Amino acid sequence: MLLFVTTSSYSQQTNPIQPLTSQDYLKKSKNKKTAAWVLLGGGTVLIGAGLLIGNRKESSFDDAATGGVIAGIGILSTIGSIPLFIASGRNKRKAMNVSTYFEIRKNPAITQTGTAFHSSPSLSIKINF
Repeated sequence: MLLFVTTSSYSQQTNPIQPLTSQDYLKKSKNKKTAAWVLLGGGTVLIGAGLLIGNRKESSFDDAATGGVIAGIGILSTIGSIPLFIASGRNKRKAMNVSTYFEIRKNPAITQTGTAFHSSPSLSIKINF
């Protein structure tokens, strides 16, 4: 029982979580913004193509329906770009709020007389939400 308590209280994490740096957030922001612009541009082109196909003078009912479907897909694509723009802005704000600093931490260590706290330098990352 004593061995179990000691190993669980002073052991390392089995799945350490790496905090994201500002470069990671900036990369995510850039990728999402690029995807949002692609969806917005593609949606605009599809809306224009759908209107051109469906509104010609020699268009039949089938052509008008095809144009309407293409324009509808374009509208959905354009609407789908909005959450990506929002997520891109959120990631950019997180990148601007990430800060790194040097800190002296007091870590517990087992000594002959019990538990003592020893100071050790560490590099810390602070993320403001």
